[in-house]
Amino acid sequence: MHLVKKILLAFDDPGGGLAVSSILDTLLKESNSGFIIYSGKLSRRFLDKKDTEKFEIREIDSFINREEADKIFEKENPDIIITGTGGGNAEQELRNAAFRKNIKSIVILDFWKDYSRRWKYSDYSFEEMKDIVCVMDELTKKEMESENFKVENLMVTGHPYLDKIFSTNQYINKTETGFNGIGNILFLSQPLEIIGVKNYDTHPFELFLKAVGQFALKFNKYISVKIKLHPSENKSDEIVEIMNRYNKELLKVELVSKENSLSELIENCDLVAGYNTIALFEAKAAGKRAISLKVAKINNSLSRAMSDAGIEITGADTESIFSRLTEDSLVKADIKKFSGSIRNCVNVIMKELSLN
Repeated sequence: MHLVKKILLAFDDPGGGLAVSSILDTLLKESNSGFIIYSGKLSRRFLDKKDTEKFEIREIDSFINREEADKIFEKENPDIIITGTGGGNAEQELRNAAFRKNIKSIVILDFWKDYSRRWKYSDYSFEEMKDIVCVMDELTKKEMESENFKVENLMVTGHPYLDKIFSTNQYINKTETGFNGIGNILFLSQPLEIIGVKNYDTHPFELFLKAVGQFALKFNKYISVKIKLHPSENKSDEIVEIMNRYNKELLKVELVSKENSLSELIENCDLVAGYNTIALFEAKAAGKRAISLKVAKINNSLSRAMSDAGIEITGADTESIFSRLTEDSLVKADIKKFSGSIRNCVNVIMKELSLN
């Protein structure tokens, strides 16, 4: 008698949620397995439009202990687990449990940084690690190898979420706005410490607004700048003070609610600016011009991925930002660089299921 295999998927934060949920439709079509999904509060929305009759959904906290992870395994009895790499320990505690029980673990990486830190709650060393890690490209693989990950644990698959949004059926291949058409700007804020900035003389957001103000004066244009905070970021006195200082006749600066849809904000702007976030890739997939302020050193893999997506990287000083704003640099994404990633991830999973 053939027994149906059970797959447990888990993701907590939005980055991992986007990456893992992007493979779900294809995986559901091609596998007869039973599916259980443990999702964090911020990632639950990525499942809202899925066919929920085909899988069960549970909620998981960002932080759980060993006993809770073991209880999940006792309850679900999975044959294989697939996780993202959230900032909490929940996904890692499930990987720890899988390691102890010799159950296969597949990890889908979602961004080009902090590789070792994603395993900081691991009960096993990189040398002992059994996880199969789906990584975005060869550069990422080399960077992870330099951090002592074993080559046999790393599978180059591409980024499934970028495959989804840059697919030929979804990528909006329309003309982007040159500098003459810039009127509405969306600024994607992030806590500076999570992007590698610990000390600074002037907040990069202030340098950005100063450049936009100069741009508005030079071309006598009315510019609206909407700021969307990162999900983990709270409104600070510093941000409010900067906003108030630069809210002038030709420049309107306002903070939008966290409840405002990112996709709608992107749709209603001419230019998206930020630091290093997946949302800049989303902006390019929506046919918008996107500028990344380089406030700290970034991996070669991230720089290459941004260039492939058509994201313009600029220095975080006012002069560089002003110069970039005044250029008609309409760079299209090379969508071939992101295609096939969902297929590759599903192939890795199906292979491991067949070997189980």
